[in-house]
Amino acid sequence: MDNKIALPELMYLSPTTREKALTIAQELLRTNNISPREAVSKAILIAKNWAVKNVNRNVWKKLKSIDKESI
Repeated sequence: MDNKIALPELMYLSPTTREKALTIAQELLRTNNISPREAVSKAILIAKNWAVKNVNRNVWKKLKSIDKESI
């Protein structure tokens, strides 16, 4: 993948989310007939959604364990 396309859009993501986005972009390039820029854009959106769901799940688990401890 062309780093000139990927770096500016990916530099604001966390390392884990960036790695996930790159993996998704590579998969999109292999399976779909789209440009690298489109693949990176779609991959960033997918990775951001994944990160938000992952964080929300972790926060929910921590809150639930705190509630159990306080009872």
